[in-house]
Amino acid sequence: MNKLIKLSNFLIFSIVLLALFLSNSYTNISNSILSILPDSQNKQILQAYTKYSDSKTLFVSFENLPKQEIKRVEKELLEIEGLHKETTLDKKALLEYQEKYQLFLKNIDEKRLENIDLKEELVKVQNSLLNSFFPVLINKQDPLNLFEKTKQEKINKNIRVYTFDKTINSLAKYKEVYPKIKSIEKKYKEIKTFSTIFYFVENSQAIKADVNKIIIFAFLILLTLYIFILRNIPLLLNTLTTLATSAIISILVVTSIFSEVSIFVLVFGLSISTVAIDYMFHHYMHGHYLKKKAFNKEVFFGFLTTIIAFIAISFISFSLITQIAIFTIISLTISYLHFSFLYPKIGFTLKENKKTNSFKFKINKLYILLFSLLAIIYSLSNISFDTNLRNLDYQNKNLDNLNSYFQKELKQENKVALLIESTSTNDLIKKYQRVKQTLPSLNSSLDLIITKEQYEKTKELLNSERFKELKKELELQASNLGFKKEYFKEAYSLKELPNYSFEKLKELKINYFKYKEKNYVFLALDIKDYEKIKTLEFIKPLSMKFLFEDSLNEVKENILILGTIALVLIILMLIFITKKKFLFALSFLLFPLALILLYSNFVAFNILHLFMMFIILAISIDYAIYSSKSLDINTKKAILFSLLSTFAGFGVLIFSKINSLYSIGIVATIGVLAIAFLLIFLKRSSNED
Repeated sequence: MNKLIKLSNFLIFSIVLLALFLSNSYTNISNSILSILPDSQNKQILQAYTKYSDSKTLFVSFENLPKQEIKRVEKELLEIEGLHKETTLDKKALLEYQEKYQLFLKNIDEKRLENIDLKEELVKVQNSLLNSFFPVLINKQDPLNLFEKTKQEKINKNIRVYTFDKTINSLAKYKEVYPKIKSIEKKYKEIKTFSTIFYFVENSQAIKADVNKIIIFAFLILLTLYIFILRNIPLLLNTLTTLATSAIISILVVTSIFSEVSIFVLVFGLSISTVAIDYMFHHYMHGHYLKKKAFNKEVFFGFLTTIIAFIAISFISFSLITQIAIFTIISLTISYLHFSFLYPKIGFTLKENKKTNSFKFKINKLYILLFSLLAIIYSLSNISFDTNLRNLDYQNKNLDNLNSYFQKELKQENKVALLIESTSTNDLIKKYQRVKQTLPSLNSSLDLIITKEQYEKTKELLNSERFKELKKELELQASNLGFKKEYFKEAYSLKELPNYSFEKLKELKINYFKYKEKNYVFLALDIKDYEKIKTLEFIKPLSMKFLFEDSLNEVKENILILGTIALVLIILMLIFITKKKFLFALSFLLFPLALILLYSNFVAFNILHLFMMFIILAISIDYAIYSSKSLDINTKKAILFSLLSTFAGFGVLIFSKINSLYSIGIVATIGVLAIAFLLIFLKRSSNED
């Protein structure tokens, strides 16, 4: 029985590891930025848009490349399965529509109509037909060019656009086509290629590599640290097994709750496991694993206050934070149960460490509290927030530069991509007219839709006496000049108002997709124009900054409210636990908070800075409780070792190239250094050894 207890930790680990493989839960782990976005309708719309086939294009720059070389490159590109180039045949329906309804899509040139010399114009038409070596196309709808020509934007002939079809709709497919495109780019060094799917592939690879590096680095540091501190191989193996068990159970729980779990949760989980080591150190250093002792209340209260803080934070409506909070609650609970109840039954020999030296220079707690309060007040008046979610992702500067290059070449700089949400084509027309009322000079593909007002206005013009006389005169002069009878019979004739459906819009190359009984049509605007219409409820920007700005501000307020509630609860528990030592213990809350807020004077705080700030407060409460009690040599060692462990776990995150992990790491590092400073220099009462 005793042998079974000693092996129980490894048996539990084997069972949960088997459960992980059988459940296949790890397939839910994602390194996409979408997995950390706040849960909202906007997130669902953005996810639907990324799956929409027409949203994925490939831009290729052929600048300074000879025509024959361009043909060879294009031939190789079009051999890639799933990639194609739009042809005239693809635009057939659009061209026929523009031809048929041109009088309803253009404005009348009043000045030309007033001064037209009909006979002179017909003579010009006749001469061009008779004298040209090539076939001449006469505009049968408007042979006199009375309607203003649509201004055509100058096309950059060096840039060509290709489209991915519906089969290219997942990261696996992106990874198939990406190397094929890049191999062609490598072969023809003069060309440049860019697609938004490159972000998915490159960022995925970069995040995976960065996370693996962080995990390996953290593991090696922690392993070295534990070997040096513990010098007890059985305890070390059991500790690592417990941490692995708690992490796996946390993964199983979180992945069963969420369909998509950010990989950042696993990285944070590894770091937070170093906090759980705290429970082991305090039991181990005080001989709880050698012989049966009274229940360790200090460790329990430290664990309880940390869990209360994470429970409060778990209600924040931000996927990444919620996932981290739940992961942490499960992980710390499993670890605490192991270290507090299982390990005393297994039993471990205590290896004595050398006595630590104390610094003679000490600072009075009142000075620490005064400095902290002044620093907090000063920083709160200067703090600024970064609500751009894009800044939390891996910053791919190479692709960002390529994106900027193509935007500049295609004159799409300072543009915002957005969607118009509608329930029907009539609803879309009404909503677009609302946009046009605010932005009358706006030109977009939606201008191809002829409104009832437009139709009636042109109909009235074509039915006017003025145009009836013009058509009679046109037929007479054409006959006199020898044109075939009824050569101009289509000129200035009425057409039926088109019946629009979303299928019809698709033919007209108006990009849309359907999601949950609603239709979303694509539009691009200047940023300054977007600012004028952003309050319209049916406008959905595709920029993460704009789309989630309000949501992120709500999450920020949520964190501040729930974090403050957690902080108040922690302070109340601190009063109850530490009693007369409350001011001493309070230093462990206010001093780390002060230094973290001072850091906010140098950078704009993002959502994860705020989140980690409250996590540090939840962690620091443990040290406040331990330090306020009888601080014998074993307690000091346990605090020092657990602090080193926490610093090693979170400190490695500052080496991450991913801003979200770096934000967590820098705040954790400042917080842990602040706690270490207090442990070394804060003046304690006479019970200190």
